[in-house]
Amino acid sequence: MSVIFSHRVLAVEIRAGRLGYTVFETPSKLRDFGAAWFDSNVTARSRIARLLRLNRPAMLVLRGFSKRYRQKSRQRRAVMRIASQEARKLTIPVTRINEETLRSHFERHSCRDKYDMARRLTVQFPEIAWRLPVRPKFYEPEPRSMLYFDSIALATTYVEFIIENGGILSPASK
Repeated sequence: MSVIFSHRVLAVEIRAGRLGYTVFETPSKLRDFGAAWFDSNVTARSRIARLLRLNRPAMLVLRGFSKRYRQKSRQRRAVMRIASQEARKLTIPVTRINEETLRSHFERHSCRDKYDMARRLTVQFPEIAWRLPVRPKFYEPEPRSMLYFDSIALATTYVEFIIENGGILSPASK
């Protein structure tokens, strides 16, 4: 029998000009989720610092870099560096979940895309069902509420990975 200790995880999904966050308490308690908009790195720094101070997580989880979108990820990388710096100031370890780990996690649950993943998350956490976006047509932009589900997916992937591997996941070195 294994014992799972409770600790707070802050997962942050960074996009251009905005970020989605999820506060998750292990093993499976969704505490808070939301989004913050920013127009500069200074504003991003203050938003991230405030999230870290308010929630005092035991771990900050970020999505790893994608090799597919190098050109578009310049701003995202800058904000990820800011998040890592702010976490380091408060001695909060940072870890990154790469795209392959995230994709394989949801493939195990028979999710083809992020909208299937969002539907699965509403079953797991019924309190977020009111935010479930309608799958857009191929020519429509992604719904803004998808940012919430992406950050929740990041947190659940991290927590389930920790549970599967007996609590071992090293913080990111970069």
